[in-house]
Amino acid sequence: MDAGPRCVTLALIMRSDTFVLEKKKNAMTRTAVRTERTAALGSLSDANMFIPISLGNHYYSSEILGRLVSDFVANSKFAVVFLCDRLRFLSYRMRGAENIQQITANIKLQMDQLTRSLMNLGLASYPNVTIANWSFLLDDPRYAGLLAALEDFLRRDAMLHRKLADYAAELMHRFPGVEGTAMLERTMLQREYVVEETALSLYMTEIRGFHVEVYRRGMGFVDALYSERPAELMSLLGKSKLDRKFISLEEWVTGLGCNENARSPD
Repeated sequence: MDAGPRCVTLALIMRSDTFVLEKKKNAMTRTAVRTERTAALGSLSDANMFIPISLGNHYYSSEILGRLVSDFVANSKFAVVFLCDRLRFLSYRMRGAENIQQITANIKLQMDQLTRSLMNLGLASYPNVTIANWSFLLDDPRYAGLLAALEDFLRRDAMLHRKLADYAAELMHRFPGVEGTAMLERTMLQREYVVEETALSLYMTEIRGFHVEVYRRGMGFVDALYSERPAELMSLLGKSKLDRKFISLEEWVTGLGCNENARSPD
């Protein structure tokens, strides 16, 4: 008896069943994601949000900026969209730019363009948001005090001092061909960048009370402080509890960050 047609038929039936099951599984996954996202958006309604944006970062397209406005600003209690002009300045210097006047002009242009894009995406219709840059914190002595305390802490903690140096050196792969004194100077600028980025995150989330931070992806050195030195970090900040929660924008947009991807030692 020829078993060929029967085997083919059975295989087709099994393939069809698998396809139906896969469709059901995907539908259930999409439903679960929508449910989690709805719950996450609801939990953001009472949140003060810190939303830093890297100038010159091509990830922040009109689509991504629109998601920041619709998913986060619109659902927050209050939000600060922070244009990181100081970090952009350090980035230019790390790339070897020396004309300070030209660097400043470029950064101003980028801030104006980004602000205009956000306004065109409807940001102005939300009274619960403000756009800020480094001037937001320069008049507050708490930021200067935090930055000085953080620098001192990183000098005294041998493990973190080494981790910071390794992290800065690792990031220097973006500048191939740089050697000698130029490499040393740019590595020091990269270290300065990481420390000031860390101080900004701590200041906005733990001191100013914008506890939920939304950024493209996790920031390695900040995350290391929270995971490896929570007690010391609380002492540094004068707090009995750390409040920062972090949402990866990349994970959120792809549907993986619906649970807020919160990082908090409590």
